Amino acid sequence: MLWWKENRKTDLKQTNAYYIKQLSDKLKKSEFKFVEYIATENRGYRTNGDRHPHSWSIVDPVGLINWMLQ
Repeated sequence: MLWWKENRKTDLKQTNAYYIKQLSDKLKKSEFKFVEYIATENRGYRTNGDRHPHSWSIVDPVGLINWMLQ
């Protein structure tokens, strides 16, 4: 959230992360069984080292593939 505050002057409720978390909670309450919200930490760096939350490095490739195979 620090990146968002410093670079975009944005708070949590103005980000996709906020709405994705809300959606996850709502789906779970509606008894969807295969919903998992994973909050990330220390992710989102571009190959040149610049911090950016939309970088693909936010994904853990092994974890994602294992999750998809389940």
